Amino acid sequence: MNGSSLLAFEIAVVRRHIAYRRRGTFLSIAAIALAVAISLISVSMQDGFQEMLFDIIVEDLPHVTVSPREGEDYINLYHSLMDRVWSIPGVVAVSPGLGSPATFTYKDNVENVDMTGVNANDFDRIYNIGMYVFSGSLASIQDGKKVVLGKKTAGMLNVKLGQTVYVSFPDAKSTSLVVSGIFSPPTGWPENIAFVSLSTARDFLGEGDVVSSVDIKLDDVYLAEGAAAILQGYGYKAESWQALYPDILKTLAIESFQNNLIMLLILIIAAFGIGSVMYMLVNEKTSEIGMFMAMGASGRNIMNIFLLESGILGLLGGLAGTILGLAVAFYLKSLEIKMEAPGGQEITIPVVINAGSFLAIMLLAAALSVLAGLYPAWKASRLDPAIAISG
Repeated sequence: MNGSSLLAFEIAVVRRHIAYRRRGTFLSIAAIALAVAISLISVSMQDGFQEMLFDIIVEDLPHVTVSPREGEDYINLYHSLMDRVWSIPGVVAVSPGLGSPATFTYKDNVENVDMTGVNANDFDRIYNIGMYVFSGSLASIQDGKKVVLGKKTAGMLNVKLGQTVYVSFPDAKSTSLVVSGIFSPPTGWPENIAFVSLSTARDFLGEGDVVSSVDIKLDDVYLAEGAAAILQGYGYKAESWQALYPDILKTLAIESFQNNLIMLLILIIAAFGIGSVMYMLVNEKTSEIGMFMAMGASGRNIMNIFLLESGILGLLGGLAGTILGLAVAFYLKSLEIKMEAPGGQEITIPVVINAGSFLAIMLLAAALSVLAGLYPAWKASRLDPAIAISG
């Protein structure tokens, strides 16, 4: 036989085996399909959570934060710091802040609050907090003695928009503030935070033109470490988001490793199911294999038959699993299932459909199926024709 005839012969034998063992073929394809579908659903949710965490970094957190040096309470001469910050390539927003603990009183209700003085527009460009203000506005704090409260704090004080709270703290200058906004803190934020203008915070603390932090946002989050290093070179205490929020990176790495490991184990188990089917097929077809060898088929041809069959079963299972996984992923995405985050906020379970991941898992299933069929194929190719024909 020439090369093309041998290939046609191998394909014809594989087609007959697949058609002959319909139940075994169906079970093999179903096992791979189920493993691929589970893996793809898991990967889609993993990609969704990674994208959600990354969006938090990009959209709702500063990429670099400058804080007071050791032994100092405030950043003095911060205007020169901001000039240096703006000279760093990639900076898109800078927000100075002045934080202070405070006691808020309304009638007989008293609450301890973390009060932060900010420039509303600059602060919103960093944290997008304006979108969480459901009553009033964040910009309102720039107009006189006003405060934007967290929803829980407003509830504990039993205070509403337009009402006045009394603010005090030891060594601070007591004042009264009109509630001009109420917001729901984003996931992970403290419930007892309140926002006032920088000038209001300075008057309360009796301080001059100082701040306790400067937050920076960049157009590329991966420029953060370089920007922090530049500011550290000027003598400032600057930290990138990688240093400030290491748990985010750890969470991404651990979840990715765990999901990939589980996915690989599921695929290996399913693929070796095909291997066991191939092994049984070799035992059943011993006489047929011997007859093929007597007709001139080489051990290599016999090996190709079983490897080709393993690969086709794996590919068909991978294709079916991809279709099933894609359908389930789209369905889950359309449901917009809600879950409660650790901070008590309700978030939608994220599902991201990545074409590259789907193709990679389908091809991996086929490759593992071929690998699982390697030993049965090798065993078949080593049979003695005379002994094989006799059964």
